[in-house]
Amino acid sequence: MKVGFSRKCITPPLGVGVCGYYEYREVKGVLDDLYVSAVAFQSGDGRAVIIAADVCMLSSALCDGYRKRVAECCSLSPEAVFINCSHTHTGPVVGDNESMDIPASPEYDRYFADSLVECAREAFADLKNAEMSVAEGRAEGISFVRRFRMKNGNVQTNPGVDNPDVKEALGTANDKVRFLRIKRERGDTVVIVSFGTHADTVGGELVSADWPGFAVKTVEAALENTRCLFLTGAQGDVNHINPHPTEAEREGLEYDTFDGVPRGYEHAKHMGRKVAAAVIGNIGKTAPVSGDAIGFGMKEIFMPSNRENDRLEEAKKISELYLSGRAHELPYEKMELTTVVAEAQRIVELEHGPEGYRFVLSALKIGDVTFAGLPGECFTDIGRTIEKECGDGVFVCCLTNGGETYFPTSSAYDEGGYEARSSRLKKGGDKILTDGMRELLLSI
Repeated sequence: MKVGFSRKCITPPLGVGVCGYYEYREVKGVLDDLYVSAVAFQSGDGRAVIIAADVCMLSSALCDGYRKRVAECCSLSPEAVFINCSHTHTGPVVGDNESMDIPASPEYDRYFADSLVECAREAFADLKNAEMSVAEGRAEGISFVRRFRMKNGNVQTNPGVDNPDVKEALGTANDKVRFLRIKRERGDTVVIVSFGTHADTVGGELVSADWPGFAVKTVEAALENTRCLFLTGAQGDVNHINPHPTEAEREGLEYDTFDGVPRGYEHAKHMGRKVAAAVIGNIGKTAPVSGDAIGFGMKEIFMPSNRENDRLEEAKKISELYLSGRAHELPYEKMELTTVVAEAQRIVELEHGPEGYRFVLSALKIGDVTFAGLPGECFTDIGRTIEKECGDGVFVCCLTNGGETYFPTSSAYDEGGYEARSSRLKKGGDKILTDGMRELLLSI
């Protein structure tokens, strides 16, 4: 097996739209730079590349175009191109984002696309013989379920810190940090790290890669001659909000925010250090894995849409108020306002269909290690199901080769909350997703 690495800066200029919230933001400065990184693999005639970008999300249509360009440039199949997004909420809009009413920047879009393709090309130019091994650690106390059942029976996402009306959390976070260590002859060691929780710790209009960026920087600073690439794991129902923090755990966080979600740049650094520590503390105790072959594939699945017309007129009024800048006239605030607006947008957009959506699952097999790519944000239990059914050698990666929607569990639709209420997919999509991924992984 031969492996190559490359990285290019993709920090946007001032004025480019910022992606992540249902309100308009534009870049007004830079806290830390954003990057696209690539790890290229070659074994015999087999070639593949993993690309990680410090952006919130990329549509399937955009990723299709990027994959074709990379394939043409690097002489490999488009199905062998695996593009993953960090989901930072302080990064640029790439392409049109109609649901959030944020305009694209054609100039930046071209720069981003060219940087991504060139990064892949440079990674293949850097190929060196390599050996692989895997390990895992824990990053405890930084990821928390964000969906709660309230005492009145309702389910609320991000109900606030120390809320006396909370009855119980719905689910458990996954503290596992998995990583693939790649030791290269006469070259840097490459570490591919995966962890799942939302990257929405900073906020505002200053560019930042958020905690995934700090995880990468910390690993590279602590381990000599090491380059790191981060992949987003299953994170649709978890984030950084500790529902009952101690006084010490409040340090580095600002609690008076527009949506009630505590955020802080110093806390992003803290989270990055915790994830990095799980790697650094286990980097010397890794289990060798085979890297003798490369396999890849994609599978299209169909999911029925979550159409609902009995509240259409109400949804239209809510959507009109939001889009006209009059959301303050709605009788909601903070996360409840975000949920109501997102739900209304979903109802209005699905008034005339479609009846369902087609999604493409991605899989990349590097020897004994498999990367399972989902084109959206799946709940942690969906990730656990895929790992359980498909084996310990699977890295479940969200926001891969697309990022259109949440993939909630079926139980979440019965419970409610932001993710299920805003999802364009009908209940039952989790089984379609896990069955499809299992079939895909068995086929490569």
